[in-house]
Amino acid sequence: MFVRVLSMSVLAVFVSTAQAVSFDCQKAKTFTEKAICQDPELSVLDDELDSLYQNAEARSKNPKALRKQEAKWMKERDACQTNGCVKKAYQKRIIDLTPE
Repeated sequence: MFVRVLSMSVLAVFVSTAQAVSFDCQKAKTFTEKAICQDPELSVLDDELDSLYQNAEARSKNPKALRKQEAKWMKERDACQTNGCVKKAYQKRIIDLTPE
């Protein structure tokens, strides 16, 4: 019984985390998008980055430049072919967008 309850709890956390991304996982096509939707840790990083980006955009004196930087970063992120590479890309971008 305990194992069943534990399994259900883990599944509930995974499902809620997998949906906490900045895009619709039903439309995921690239390796990176699928990795984010399938890996709870990447999903959390995506959610954190989305929040930081929204805040940076609201504070930005030059939103156009910020969007250009984000597009460049997304190209680099999408070149990844492993979850570890995607994770490192998110960690770097999160540092870049974290207010000092």
